[in-house]
Amino acid sequence: MVKIHPRVHAMAGGGGGAASVMRHTLYVERDGAGRDGDKVEVFDRDRDRADGGAFVERCEHDRHHFRVIVSPEQGGDLKDLKRYTRELMERVEGDLRTRIDWIAAEHHDTGHPHIHILVRGRRDDGRDLVIPRQYISHTWRQRAEEIATRELGPRIDRGLGHDLDQRGARAARLERLTHLDRTLAQHARDNVVRISDLPAEGRLRNPLLQRLNRLEGWGLAERQASDRWRLDHELEDKLTRIGVARDRERATARLLGHEGRGLEPDRTRELDQAHSSQRVTGRLVGFERLGSDARGPYLIGVEALDGKFWTGRVAREEDLRCLNGVERGAIVSLERAQPALKPADRTILEIAGEDRYYSAERHREAIPSDSDKYIQMHVRRLEALRSDGIAERDTEGGFYLSPDYEKRVIARDSVGGRESARVSLLDPHRIEQQRDHRGPAWLDRVVTRTEDLSQLSDRGFGAEVRSAWAARVDTLRELGAGRDGVNGFEMTSGDQARLKAMERADLRDRVERDTGLVPHIARDGERVQGVFVSRLHAAEKSYALIVHDRTATLAPWRPEMDRALNQYVSGEVNGRQFDFTYGREVEKSIVKGLDLGR
Repeated sequence: MVKIHPRVHAMAGGGGGAASVMRHTLYVERDGAGRDGDKVEVFDRDRDRADGGAFVERCEHDRHHFRVIVSPEQGGDLKDLKRYTRELMERVEGDLRTRIDWIAAEHHDTGHPHIHILVRGRRDDGRDLVIPRQYISHTWRQRAEEIATRELGPRIDRGLGHDLDQRGARAARLERLTHLDRTLAQHARDNVVRISDLPAEGRLRNPLLQRLNRLEGWGLAERQASDRWRLDHELEDKLTRIGVARDRERATARLLGHEGRGLEPDRTRELDQAHSSQRVTGRLVGFERLGSDARGPYLIGVEALDGKFWTGRVAREEDLRCLNGVERGAIVSLERAQPALKPADRTILEIAGEDRYYSAERHREAIPSDSDKYIQMHVRRLEALRSDGIAERDTEGGFYLSPDYEKRVIARDSVGGRESARVSLLDPHRIEQQRDHRGPAWLDRVVTRTEDLSQLSDRGFGAEVRSAWAARVDTLRELGAGRDGVNGFEMTSGDQARLKAMERADLRDRVERDTGLVPHIARDGERVQGVFVSRLHAAEKSYALIVHDRTATLAPWRPEMDRALNQYVSGEVNGRQFDFTYGREVEKSIVKGLDLGR
């Protein structure tokens, strides 16, 4: 398994470049993740103990970097993971025809040894390193497989028995719902499991017996005789909750560890347990994955106005897109939100009708104006749902929807059906930067009392806001934006417009300085085309930086644009939105030039 995540840095002064790499470097160097529980040591092509800080400094002015996870299926049997990684990176360099600056670390804390690699986003000739989609999706993994197969032999030669033994032994000990629990439930009659009902083969039966003994110790199974156990009737739900609780405890500890703090039960609050209308505003501490699925869920941590440390569960990685390139300390809000059907699923249900059957032909007949590309998007959605048993394809290429389609789709998309927190970015700048910012700032809402300050505390982040409040007033006076009134400091719409004009001017200067191109902020109704190269955060909105010829245009950013990074985009500005399309012609030419099929 190979996972590759490109990470685009904020531009100079944006706070999302080297700092982002440093946070990830601290993660890969964390204590206890090395072999035998030792501290991890990062390595590179030549040294077994590389300097992670020096690597971060080299990345300081790069536009992006890549985070790679390589997890050989039998990684524990590879004699030397460092040698394996070095040979793999040498193969990658040969394919991409450039020397690559990288550091890596082995992790052995998951029961499945794997390697984290940080790859600098710059070629040896100084140009940006661009890795084609084909190479990310297939070729990198192919190179890793070739090296592992040469050392370990073809996977089939090992047999599946070894895999089953290892997987079963691990699952028997886990404090979460596992495949063993589902197997026990399948073999139970009236919630009672007998040894005689279990598979006879030892490598299948032994882990199940170990699991039954473990469940008995947790009070989730009762031994009725030497060969018989009664399972808790809420076994699956209780194990799921236990697993979520353990993941959350670990993620909370990691979040607090970002600030050098230990667990603080008296100050820690969970948004999921609060009132349904609870809204939390504060300083972003970070977010951590819950479990092993990169798609989510995640736990986000916020140091709030009330002086408490709040955590919220975010169901999907894409729900955190608004925080891409944002540094810790940005001002965010969290609120509880129930998962809902996606627009594509609502269209599928509308087309399927009472007989719960969808096909591309039905779609064309029902909505003739929809393009073939748009219809195929719905077909791909159903193909993805088919793997989870939510839809069934017939021989004609149509799909029968399950009777409980709505419920199962929502449960799937929220990764377990539990509610998710809604995350909003209020200001990408830390409170220290906002005090002197030449433009709108979240602190202005505090100064003018348009922000809800009913929960403002005199401790923690609340104390930081009180301290920054007065400094921001002094800055606004110097900028000529506001004045003292009867009810305190006041700002008019003209003052706010003046701040926005200052910010736009500074933003244009920054773009020109960093790119050497003529900066331009797109207006409503304007058509924009070019290569989408990065995202920039302003106080009240985010922009997509689109380069064409000698012009660098700033168009309104939207989350869907992230999939078009480094690609040619074309579209029209519509108010605060950018309606765009994108293609792969540039990428295809890169693939052809590299001749990756050799």
